[in-house]
Amino acid sequence: MRQVWFALGLVLCLVFVYGCLMPNPPSEPGIPYFDKFEHGSAFVVMGAWFGALYLRAPLRVLIVLSLFAAGTELMQWASGYRDGDPLDWLADTAGVVISLAVLHALGVDWVARIERRVTATQN
Repeated sequence: MRQVWFALGLVLCLVFVYGCLMPNPPSEPGIPYFDKFEHGSAFVVMGAWFGALYLRAPLRVLIVLSLFAAGTELMQWASGYRDGDPLDWLADTAGVVISLAVLHALGVDWVARIERRVTATQN
């Protein structure tokens, strides 16, 4: 079952890459640094996703997602039509740190909870 969760997480990453590389992204609402909020929020979700899958390896999750974030910024920079921004990478990494801290502090394993409920309804 964990392979399914992992595959869904990879789809989530692909959606993020698409959002980062789309030629004409939706316009910003005019709020200063709103894009940093968007980046951080996206990586809160990804950090919560992969952090729950790998509860015993939060540092590995942080490193891999931070490298993924850096890669998306490099792809934007290389695209010629989007701008890579180191501050976006920092916002992404901060989002991962926040989600991992919350998972650790609350001891939440939402993946295991869902799997238990699915198993209970099948029996």
